[in-house]
Amino acid sequence: MADPKTIGRYQVLRAIGQGGMGTVYLAEDPLLKRRVAIKVVRVTGNARHQAMLRFRREAEISAQLNHPNLVTIFDVGVEEDLGPFLAMEYVEGKSLAKHIKEKNLDTETSAKVLIQAMRALRAAHRRAIVHRDVKPDNILLSEEGRAKLMDFGIARSMGHLGQNQDNPLDPPTPLGDIESGPAQTLALRLTVTGDFLGSPAYAPPEVLRGSEGTPASDRYSFAATAFELLTGELPHPGSGLTQIIIHILQEPVAFPADLPPRLIAVFQRALSVDPDDRYTTLPEFMEELIDALPGPAHMRARLFAALGQDDDGSSVSTARFRLPVLTPPSEDSGAHAAQVRSRESQPVKIKLAEDPVESYLASRKPAPEPRPEGTDWVPIIKWVGLIFLLLQLFWWLAPNLSKVQIKP
Repeated sequence: MADPKTIGRYQVLRAIGQGGMGTVYLAEDPLLKRRVAIKVVRVTGNARHQAMLRFRREAEISAQLNHPNLVTIFDVGVEEDLGPFLAMEYVEGKSLAKHIKEKNLDTETSAKVLIQAMRALRAAHRRAIVHRDVKPDNILLSEEGRAKLMDFGIARSMGHLGQNQDNPLDPPTPLGDIESGPAQTLALRLTVTGDFLGSPAYAPPEVLRGSEGTPASDRYSFAATAFELLTGELPHPGSGLTQIIIHILQEPVAFPADLPPRLIAVFQRALSVDPDDRYTTLPEFMEELIDALPGPAHMRARLFAALGQDDDGSSVSTARFRLPVLTPPSEDSGAHAAQVRSRESQPVKIKLAEDPVESYLASRKPAPEPRPEGTDWVPIIKWVGLIFLLLQLFWWLAPNLSKVQIKP
């Protein structure tokens, strides 16, 4: 089909994305004079109805949260010739999935993106909203460096868990009464229209087995996203959908051979099969992750400063990072480098200041020069010198005092 000239009241400028079921257009709102991105789903029948319900859900959640790291939804509607559409904030940039594919983000930038995405997901959890589809494709990174979490179309309020599926804000009922063998597990999360509720590569085992999504399952998906962002690989690889699901259900996480042991320990906990074994909060996971990142201490200081400043201006957590100890270089550069590495391996716990900028500036101040080991002779020499002067004064005054006569 040819691209439309208008969608609702919006004037279409060009197509900016294409998927199997729809298209994303860049358009302009003639009333407010702003650019918007419009997602159109080209489906018919019951699938069109379900798509409309998901768009409405996403708009309602956007209105509830109104967070700087969430894509804002402006409008929803239906075009007879096109189908349901969703008008949302236009973010000029790329998805995190594209950045991962292009491998153009360094470690510090990747961690800053995760901190921002964490804030958005944490805001949803505070409002008892489970995203259920956290993945790199649903995190946008603007050209200014702001991360935006999007696509709450299959999100669910925790207050709706266990309620009748006739609720129009809940997704269609998954197919039940199917044996949970590895090859058939996917059927437990299929809707009656054949759409998977979430992305299998980032879904936790309990969701693949048919359980409802919870904040713990969102934290698993967030950790899987962080894993791929930092390593370039999925925690559970596979050449096809079935292989990925079987790996998640039956195999441990596949860690790259060159991944540092501390990072392995962090991801082992974050991607635990049992939700109770995972990190209990997103800031706790990010704190441990940043602490385990390879790189200079001043990089971790900057990341902890960013983590310590929440979107409401309050402090989030007590952070830990390694402080470098400044020592004068020795003649043997190899021995000096070994001493520095040994000192940097000593973890030091600190508490972030209320102002993260002050905390970061304080971390950049050079440490005082270390005093030489052994006895401090300076005070002893001072006392010896003072006593010597007093003795000299006494021996000089003693002969003169004997000549003094006291008259009655």
